[in-house]
Amino acid sequence: MRSLFTFLILLLPISLLAQYQVRSATLMDDNEKTITGFVKFYDWDRSPKNIEFGEDTVGSMTSFSLRSMRKLFIQGGPTYESLYLKVPYYATSPVSIGGNIIDHVDSTYYLAELLLDSESVKLYRFFDQDASVRFVISKNDTLTLLNDIHVQVYRREGRFDIADHEYRRQLRTLLQECPTLKIDNTTYSEKSILQLFKEYLSFCKIDSKIYSEQKKLGTATFLLGTFASLWPTDQRTVIGYGLMCQVLLPRRLNNTFLCLDLGRSSRNSSVGVETTLQLGFYAGKYFGQHAIQGKLYTGFSTGFGFLDTSIGLSYRKMISIETRYPIFSGLLFGFKEDGSNSHIRPALMLRATLPLSSLTRKRVPQ
Repeated sequence: MRSLFTFLILLLPISLLAQYQVRSATLMDDNEKTITGFVKFYDWDRSPKNIEFGEDTVGSMTSFSLRSMRKLFIQGGPTYESLYLKVPYYATSPVSIGGNIIDHVDSTYYLAELLLDSESVKLYRFFDQDASVRFVISKNDTLTLLNDIHVQVYRREGRFDIADHEYRRQLRTLLQECPTLKIDNTTYSEKSILQLFKEYLSFCKIDSKIYSEQKKLGTATFLLGTFASLWPTDQRTVIGYGLMCQVLLPRRLNNTFLCLDLGRSSRNSSVGVETTLQLGFYAGKYFGQHAIQGKLYTGFSTGFGFLDTSIGLSYRKMISIETRYPIFSGLLFGFKEDGSNSHIRPALMLRATLPLSSLTRKRVPQ
């Protein structure tokens, strides 16, 4: 069982088939030519190099480099622009005092989501190649990348974490028309920076359009299925089985979820086979953008208690193989079985689901 647990962890990076949604969209190329059709939408967590776009869903799609496109409008979703930026990437290992904290600078095109648009200023968000969120302001036809710098520095006393919130100085300069803004309280997050811009535009009496508040998050997807589990202990093997209901939340291509298990578990004892009610409630997330994804969730169950945690692999969110471990009980009892010197072993779990909601009759989110 321990070797199976290790095997699953090693398999988490495996990817076979691209995971995306085909969404209605409009693309504007660098010649301002507008094309209406469909885009392969990945809900990118890193800025892509190319966009796959087609005029229908049955024909082949054309790959547009970010250099050759200007804007991308996804129906009911985000609006993107292709921006040429010089993005610094900071050192991930400690540097000495006076050393260069910039590892390298990437000068290229990035796919930036338009969060706020007004006559005088625009706010963008994009994900760099480290999957870190970055924010960009466009004002007076000039792009300014907001920098929030976190590095580690060596000193004689040891190693220290250094933070330079340069973006606050940049915001103070860019939004100087409104001197009453409380910029020192602004964090490097979409919610905080958007709130600051709302106050700025209100002070300057400038009309604006907040794109991020107009996106349609979509609808939750409901799935019903079965589960079976096998948990070897020092004295006996516990077998579990039952029904499950899973809710795929709309954010990030349905990659976050809630799960409810209802079933029974059985074990052999001196008086025969004992059966007990098995109830569990969990919250978790799928990882990766492919048909085979890593899966991690935790919650409470009557069998494993609090922090009943599972890790595994899922195929199209419909079939999964997992290992479960009672983390809280393990911490409480020194990872030993109750009344035994044997270590707690992980359980093996199999799940299979089918979609219920009307949206999933078309196709299950991948």
